[in-house]
Amino acid sequence: GGVGKTTLATALHNKISHQFHMCCLIDDLSKSYRRDGSISAQKQILLQMVGDQQLQTCSSYNTSNLMRSRLHRVKALITIDNVDQVEQLEKLGVNREWLGAGSRIIIISRDEHILKEYGVDVVYKVPLLNEKYSLQLLSQKAFKLDHIVSSYDKLAIDILDYAKGFPLAL
Repeated sequence: GGVGKTTLATALHNKISHQFHMCCLIDDLSKSYRRDGSISAQKQILLQMVGDQQLQTCSSYNTSNLMRSRLHRVKALITIDNVDQVEQLEKLGVNREWLGAGSRIIIISRDEHILKEYGVDVVYKVPLLNEKYSLQLLSQKAFKLDHIVSSYDKLAIDILDYAKGFPLAL
């Protein structure tokens, strides 16, 4: 946690979303799933992608069928953040076979095993920041400058050593 998975995926989603007919970003699937079950996330997808304000379906089966019929053959971008169980993805009911050519599903998870078990094609591991970018981020956040104030050089080195390249720690 804290390496920037969500930040990176959200930036990517926003940058490429114009290339798709329909787009959806689910902020925190794990939290939504725990609170309301899979139907809440399915309704989120339908609401964001097709704007259907009258979602009166009450069962996961009905919602899955509605998603399949509405998203069939549509070039879609679906970004799902914070997946912590394979079952969450399975019950969400978004199958890439239902989507049109060129569609993409981006799944963010701390656990690579979940992605592999679900059958994800490509896994991208977000690298830690190197020393140059760590120092730049620290400078921008701590001093609102692009460089470290000289009287804080030693402290900055200690902070960089402690943070080990984790953006959230910096």
